[in-house]
Amino acid sequence: MTATWRNWRLLGAIAVVALAGCSSSNRGSFATVSGVVTQNGTPIEGAKVSFYSTAESGGHRDAFAATTDSNGKYVIASVGKKPGIPPAMYKVTVTKLTLPNGKELPPDFDAGQMDAQGLGYNSLPKSYSDEKTTKLSVTLEPGKNTADLDLKGK
Repeated sequence: MTATWRNWRLLGAIAVVALAGCSSSNRGSFATVSGVVTQNGTPIEGAKVSFYSTAESGGHRDAFAATTDSNGKYVIASVGKKPGIPPAMYKVTVTKLTLPNGKELPPDFDAGQMDAQGLGYNSLPKSYSDEKTTKLSVTLEPGKNTADLDLKGK
């Protein structure tokens, strides 16, 4: 009977380790990222920060975006029901659409549509607006990440 009890204890320990491994791997397989976007040291309000995965997954590349607040802060913490984004290396673009008269767009406008129609322009340095030309890149690890971005130029 002692051997049977030992076997049950061993099986119980294995089950606990297996369950702990499953639950922690699910939590640890996502990353969150936050930071501050500045231009020459000054926080940028209303900028769109986009993260483009450098690796393809299932024939497409992941992209995630956030908009900066009045202090230049952005956060990408969850996407749909997922508690974050996949850990990976990302190219980062930063744009801020402005109307031709220099006024900023209200937050409820679709900046993509305005840009496509030529009704606004990017008021940040052009080199940061395209994933092919940006020199900004970030490698996100599982868990919380911080990526402050300081844009140079006019």
